[in-house]
Amino acid sequence: MQRSNSEVAHFREQQALEEQAAWLGLHGLASGTARHEVILKRIGQGAERILQLLDEGKHQEMHKLMTTDPWGREVRRVTRHSRRDRGKEGSNG
Repeated sequence: MQRSNSEVAHFREQQALEEQAAWLGLHGLASGTARHEVILKRIGQGAERILQLLDEGKHQEMHKLMTTDPWGREVRRVTRHSRRDRGKEGSNG
C-alpha cells in the first residue's frame, strides 16, 4: 500500500507544480509583456526609431537595427525562392 500512497503523493505534487506554473504564466512577472497593446506599442517604437535614423541619414545603423532581433542576434532572411531552391537540391542529391 505504501507504493500507492507514494504514487498518489507524486501525482499531487506534480499537479500542484503544474498549477503553480500556470498561475505564474497568467499572473507572474511576465504576464503583461505579451498583451496585444504592449506588442503593438513596441513595434511602433521600433518603426519610429527606424524612421528617425532614416531622416538623420544613418543608414548603417538603420540597417543594423532592421537585421537584428531584440536580443541582438542577426536575423537571417529566408525568401520563397531560396526555400524552393533548397527543395530542388534535396530531391536531386
